[in-house]
Amino acid sequence: MPSFNSIIVENIIESLDVGIMVISHEGKIIFLNSAACSILNLDMKIHLGFGWGELFITDATSNAEFNQVILDVINEQKTGLKHIVPYKIKDRECPKKLSITSSYLTENDHVVGLVFLFEDITEIYNAEERERKILSRNAELQNERIEGLDSLSQAVAHQVLNPTTVIGGMTNLISRKLPPEDPLQRELKIISEEAMKLEGLVAAVKTYSNIPKPYPSEINTVKLFEEALHNANLILERIGERIEMELNCSVENITVGKKLFEAAVVELLLNASNFTPEKITDVKIEIERIQQTILVKIIDHGMGIYPHVLNHVLDPFFSTKAKGVGMGLSRVKKIIFEHQGKLKIESEGAGKGTTVIIELPCPDADCCSSKKVLIKEITK
Repeated sequence: MPSFNSIIVENIIESLDVGIMVISHEGKIIFLNSAACSILNLDMKIHLGFGWGELFITDATSNAEFNQVILDVINEQKTGLKHIVPYKIKDRECPKKLSITSSYLTENDHVVGLVFLFEDITEIYNAEERERKILSRNAELQNERIEGLDSLSQAVAHQVLNPTTVIGGMTNLISRKLPPEDPLQRELKIISEEAMKLEGLVAAVKTYSNIPKPYPSEINTVKLFEEALHNANLILERIGERIEMELNCSVENITVGKKLFEAAVVELLLNASNFTPEKITDVKIEIERIQQTILVKIIDHGMGIYPHVLNHVLDPFFSTKAKGVGMGLSRVKKIIFEHQGKLKIESEGAGKGTTVIIELPCPDADCCSSKKVLIKEITK
């Protein structure tokens, strides 16, 4: 009678969904469990004791990758490695995808056989392939969308600029020829102002379409954000406003195109100021690495964004400002996209502030500080 321990082992092995096959030094199949029979389409009563070559090598091409893995283990003792190979079953149109892991079977320190573990990962593999195709297609669509928007931007800039310049110029010429008290002066002033708005729109569109590709280099993170703050405050000084920044950073260096990425940060800081009623805008910036992603959060306590507006704030030409062109955040989005990153805007509603989230891929684990040293800067 089999021992209690052997009964336990036999039941455990039979309950596994991982196929187990043991091949002796003579190349004979000396053990199979039910899962292996199911995965490899074998019959335990018939195939146990068969030579594996006699069973699997039926011609030069059939299951060649599968057979090569077995051969490598037998001839070169390549054990402990995991292989993913196709495995074709007769009368089945599509091959399975198998994961094969190999090991030794020893007795009294002597190798008595080779053990192969088989997992049918067909469904997992196919699901991953579908996901890869979807992600690839989404990336293609995103690129097509950006290229289409670039082409549209260039066409708008080219087709609108000349007529706009002529309208503005002719309006000013007529205005100078009329007496200052002429009733038409009011209408001409409106035409001139609208022409200037169109010129501003064309300039913004042209700037968007001319955003260059970044040339990333390793930059000190704190220094980059301090320079961005300085440049933003130089612009705000003209209207008597400023930004005070609290910077919490645990990433010593960041790999970006310096001028381009800094321009994006300046745009976000100015945007925070534009939607803060106070003359001084408090902005908190948090920068950290989470696995292989650099996460940048720019948090303000301004007017916030209504839920029905939130989905459109990154759309080109969308603006809630009376004199806004609506290309600022679109430029930022494109710059972040050119850095292989993502841009998200979050807000809990009106009066509850806004959080801008930038996700950048870390090109190498060493590009970020291995130790999480907090660099805390309060810049006023």
